[in-house]
Amino acid sequence: MRNAQRYLETVRSRGERGLELKRVYRNLQNEELFIRAYAKLYANEGAMTPGIDPKDTVDGMSLTRIDKIISDLKEGTYQWQPVRRTYVPKKGNSNRKRPLGIPGWNNKLTQEVIRMVLTAYYEPQFSDNSHGYRPRRGCHTALQSILLKWKGTKWFIEADIRGCFDNLSHTKLVEIIGRKITDERLLKLLKGMLEAGYLENWKYHQTYSGTPQGGICSPILANIFLNELDIYIEQELIPQYTTGEFRQVNPAYVQLAKELRQAQRKGEIQRYKQLVKERRSIPYGDPYDPDYRRLKYVRFADDFLLGFVGPKTEAVEIKRKIGTFLKTLGLTMSEEKTLITHATTGRARFLSYDIHMAKSDTRLRHKRRSINGSPILSVPPSVIKEWTRKYTRHGKPHHRPELINNSDYDIVTTYNLEFQGLANYYTMAHDVSTKLYPLKWVCRQSLVKTLADKHKQTARWVYRKYYRKQDNKIKAIEVKVSREGQDPLVAKFGAKPICFDRWASIEDKKPPIITPRNELITRLLTNQCELCGSNEKVNVHHIRKLKDLKRRYQGRKTPQKWAVKMMAIRRKTLVVCTPCHQEIHAGIYDGPKLK
Repeated sequence: MRNAQRYLETVRSRGERGLELKRVYRNLQNEELFIRAYAKLYANEGAMTPGIDPKDTVDGMSLTRIDKIISDLKEGTYQWQPVRRTYVPKKGNSNRKRPLGIPGWNNKLTQEVIRMVLTAYYEPQFSDNSHGYRPRRGCHTALQSILLKWKGTKWFIEADIRGCFDNLSHTKLVEIIGRKITDERLLKLLKGMLEAGYLENWKYHQTYSGTPQGGICSPILANIFLNELDIYIEQELIPQYTTGEFRQVNPAYVQLAKELRQAQRKGEIQRYKQLVKERRSIPYGDPYDPDYRRLKYVRFADDFLLGFVGPKTEAVEIKRKIGTFLKTLGLTMSEEKTLITHATTGRARFLSYDIHMAKSDTRLRHKRRSINGSPILSVPPSVIKEWTRKYTRHGKPHHRPELINNSDYDIVTTYNLEFQGLANYYTMAHDVSTKLYPLKWVCRQSLVKTLADKHKQTARWVYRKYYRKQDNKIKAIEVKVSREGQDPLVAKFGAKPICFDRWASIEDKKPPIITPRNELITRLLTNQCELCGSNEKVNVHHIRKLKDLKRRYQGRKTPQKWAVKMMAIRRKTLVVCTPCHQEIHAGIYDGPKLK
């Protein structure tokens, strides 16, 4: 079996050249691929979350477990287990919930191996206009493409696909993959994964369409499917609705220029000044040029936006054509949510930003008329209203009772992470400081009241104790936690200014596909119990968080040997033999049984 790194490089090379990919199923049976998948997934919070089998988690991971999966793949007996379905609240609406499928660990591992291969092959072939669930791309790269290329847009077409991920046709998806990956065994494996079904309240349900939300492979499979839409828009619609190299000269502008020359020859100074003023209000290019059209496109997952320069009748026609094409993929465009918005007088919503076109270049000190206005990003008022509601009650800042039992350090950290994450996301909005500074005050007042309620003190007491001026003269709430022999831990709220950055480089970064072997894998391949030194039946003991382990032993004189070892190496994993692992779970090491 070839080296995993070399195989992924070969797959990527064939993807870049657009060549077919064969014998993928055979190359999935590679122990090194599964080891890489384990190294990527084990640290995720969901690694300890079971599927339908409570024991099917990352805990107890071993090379023997990987060998069993590979053996089942070789013999063709590998079985996909139904996912465990749960529901999580939808963003911005706690009353509505969306389904989430949680697969077992063995299935997660296999899906990650498949995802690595599919990503290596398809990533070079995806469109530059696609930004969702891709390495080194994210919401901000999608928004930056609008700022760079959408100058002069007249109409926004906000497209919405009804239940996109739940309605992806399995047959169509397998057919699309089968065009370039000619491996029937792999296609059968993928089809089995898609049709594995789900378990809800211990009742089995068959899945007839869609990619399971929560699945490792779901994002790459959705991008492969929606790449058909990218191809259609880029190769058919954009060439059809992009005509003319330059706009024709505006006849009104030409007429005013002629009158200016006449007034200059006659020495009519007042009339000349008036005509100059009128000319400045008229664009040089003809806004109604019938031979000039431009169509722009950007997509993030199933959310996509089009910008069109031309009449509204053609924008409506573009919307209809996209709806017709989506029907060939088995998808339906939501008519009530697919809007055509005037780019100057209205605002389009994309990736939780409001987008409109400036009538003139607002970066210039003296505003000038321009038919090619620049895109402007702004913070939607609904976002500020939603976040304000989180920190207020009856219109006034209020404490958060759910944080009362946390330490002061954790409370300040929680508030800072929430607000700074919001400020970082909207840093590309031109009104980010105008909109977020009032929210910052509300958030700070809520923080102060939460700390005051925790200590049964007044807000003035909290300000005296924690309100400090930083190096850049910005006042912030600051909490320090001293540590013996180490620098103190510091949590701050409000230390960073809220700044507008039109070209913010904030990306959804992911580790590269080909990664070097990490420290845990080296420990596992050493094949030695880190407690007793045994070399037989070695696996890995996992816990959710190391800080939970430290909290468990606070105030206890003698933590057990396995806990001491974990805290000493500062890892939430411990390579142990099977007897030691069984004793840990039986409670022999620390008394209470681990859950």
